[in-house]
Formats: sequence, structure tokens, C-alpha cells
Amino acid sequence: MYVFQKNPSICTSFDSRYLLQYQEPIPCEQLVTALCDIKQAYTQFGGKRPFGVSLLYIGWDKHYGFQLYQSDPSGNYGGWKATCIGNNSAAAVSMLKQDYKEGEMTLKSALALAIKVLNKTMDVSKLSAEKGSLCPLL
Repeated sequence: MYVFQKNPSICTSFDSRYLLQYQEPIPCEQLVTALCDIKQAYTQFGGKRPFGVSLLYIGWDKHYGFQLYQSDPSGNYGGWKATCIGNNSAAAVSMLKQDYKEGEMTLKSALALAIKVLNKTMDVSKLSAEKGSLCPLL
């Protein structure tokens, strides 16, 4: 996102203010809401969508655990258990609906499912390390 790349303090300022006020990191949904408010303001007042992208936000907090949100260029967002955006997203979401087992997923099985979905939906003959990488951050 161009504005956030040019001025990364936009993202960190939300967290810094929240941390100062509440002595804990900002909850994922609250940060997503703040960022989507900026995206929506550009749509409403400028009549433009300078971000022009859908984004996936992944976070964790002590109250809600792991969270996944998706936003579109207009600033609308929603929470998901598992989702995909981009080319072949319908096929990927279909696979996720079929194979995602809520409450049964371990990190290893989640990574295996991610690789399976990528392998079936990417427009490449063979999935390789040069095409992308998965790195769980713990």
C-alpha cells in the first residue's frame, strides 16, 4: 500500500498510541478498523481508491488468539477462519472449505493445507521455493 509504504509510521502510530494508553498492543481488529477507515476516507472524500488492493491481515492477541481479516480497496473488511484473495481464489476458498477442520488444525497441518491450496491454484507447472515461501512467525 503506497501511503503506508511511504509513511510506515501510519501503521505504527496506531499501535504506539494504544500501547501508551492501555499498556498492551493494539488488538488486531482494532488496527484493521483504523487502517480501513483511512482506505474508506480516500474513497468517500477523494472519490479515488489510491490503495487499489485487497489485503489480508493476520494477528494474534491474548484475548482472541489468532485472527484473520480481509479488506477490499473501499475499506470494507471482514473476519475469516481461512480465506484467499487473488487469481483462482474461488478454487482456493472451495478447497479451504472442504479441508479446513476448525479446532483440529495444528501448525504442521495448516502449513500442509496452505501448500496444497497453493499447489492446486497457482498458475505454475510446479511449486518451488523460487515461486514463494512460507514462514511461520512464532
